[in-house]
Amino acid sequence: MNKKLLVVALGSLALVACSAQDVKTTNKANMQTGCDYTHAIPGGWQQGEITPEVMAAAQAAVKDIAGDHQLKNVIHVTQQVVAGMNYNVTFSIENHDVYTAKVFRSLKNTYTVDSVNKKVGSASNCDVPNNL
Repeated sequence: MNKKLLVVALGSLALVACSAQDVKTTNKANMQTGCDYTHAIPGGWQQGEITPEVMAAAQAAVKDIAGDHQLKNVIHVTQQVVAGMNYNVTFSIENHDVYTAKVFRSLKNTYTVDSVNKKVGSASNCDVPNNL
């Protein structure tokens, strides 16, 4: 009986120790700040590549800007996998104005623009590289 109790106690202690280790790892991940997308979590925002889908998302956002404008350059994109894909895309138009837009691409490849905002003044280092 004492051996069984000892085995159960040691097993419980091991589980508690493992659980405490996971909490430290989680807290360390939560303390990250800035633009580091290298440790992104599943379902979270991650840095993306400029693909034809991202270009289409930027084109959809340009259509939401008042006036007749043309997409000049996609500067930066982050993306989030949902039931489709969310894009947070930073781009410039022909007059060199820089915008950031949040665009949703559905599983049927339709694009819905959630917001488009003009960047005023100095932009975040997360969105615009220094060589712009």
